[in-house]
Amino acid sequence: MKAIAYVGLSLLLLLFGSCSQQEKSSDKIYDFENLIDHQVSQLSQQARVLGKTSQVSGTKSDTTFLPSGAGWRSELEVFRELEIINKPIYRNEYSIQDPVKDTQSNLKVRQYLSANAPITNLRFYYHNDFSGLKKIEATITEKSLLFFNSRNLTMEFEEEEGKPVLKNYSLEGFQKLILRDTVHFSLQGQIDQ
Repeated sequence: MKAIAYVGLSLLLLLFGSCSQQEKSSDKIYDFENLIDHQVSQLSQQARVLGKTSQVSGTKSDTTFLPSGAGWRSELEVFRELEIINKPIYRNEYSIQDPVKDTQSNLKVRQYLSANAPITNLRFYYHNDFSGLKKIEATITEKSLLFFNSRNLTMEFEEEEGKPVLKNYSLEGFQKLILRDTVHFSLQGQIDQ
């Protein structure tokens, strides 16, 4: 009898646990972890070449190479920071505007704005419906008594076989440390076959 009760209790806990997992993933504004994992897998399987230009305080560097899976993970890691927007503490911090007409293209924009969260501006550009994602732009700011940091992140996609595939990405920003000069930086990645 104890064994039946134990099995029943285990099944009940498993059922409640899986329901709460589904709730957690559906509460997300956007699943950036899944997006990055999918892009890493796709880009490494298709052996895509990366042309990268970086600049820090005026010093420029260009490189072209074929990243491995670990290389793509490293290149796109900074975009995982966008998961911050899904934290419960920021859930009610954003005003949402959707759809907004993009004045420079035929795309629509879903925009999240906040003055209090680390991601102050997040925009998804899409064609017709949200599954036709073309671009993501975000501004992340961090400040403390010792520094102020602002970064603009952009990912641009093209559709291949009905799915968005990363074609370009960029990171631009600056960091100001107390009693030090401001450091400006930028990085652009161009992905080719």
